[in-house]
Amino acid sequence: MSFNDKNLTPCDQMLPSIILYIDHEIFEDDQLSVVETHFSECPGCLQVMEQETKTLNQVRALLCNALNEQAPEDLTNKINLTIEDIYNQMLQSNQPQTITEFTYTQTTYTEFTPDGATQIEITSEIRRQFPLE
Repeated sequence: MSFNDKNLTPCDQMLPSIILYIDHEIFEDDQLSVVETHFSECPGCLQVMEQETKTLNQVRALLCNALNEQAPEDLTNKINLTIEDIYNQMLQSNQPQTITEFTYTQTTYTEFTPDGATQIEITSEIRRQFPLE
């Protein structure tokens, strides 16, 4: 993958930019132009970039499938019972009340570092907003 055109960035300097390019993390137009020009002139680096793209997409798909688990049935039942209890308490109160919001959010953040490590962060949030009166 060594290219001898003097106007072209050497391949060993281009390799660290491949993952940044794949992840759309090159924000400067001139740097993006250098990377894209290199790929258009160097079939070896283009092939490495395409293979890395394919590999990263496969890993992401595997991680998404592996992390897409349903909540345990007992947890789901507890949440539903708690919501039902709150609703019944609201019905029994003397003041008219309305459930305004109940939200459950789970976010998975996956980062592939340039040294090949993978970092996964999972954040869960349960938010409820009920009238206080």
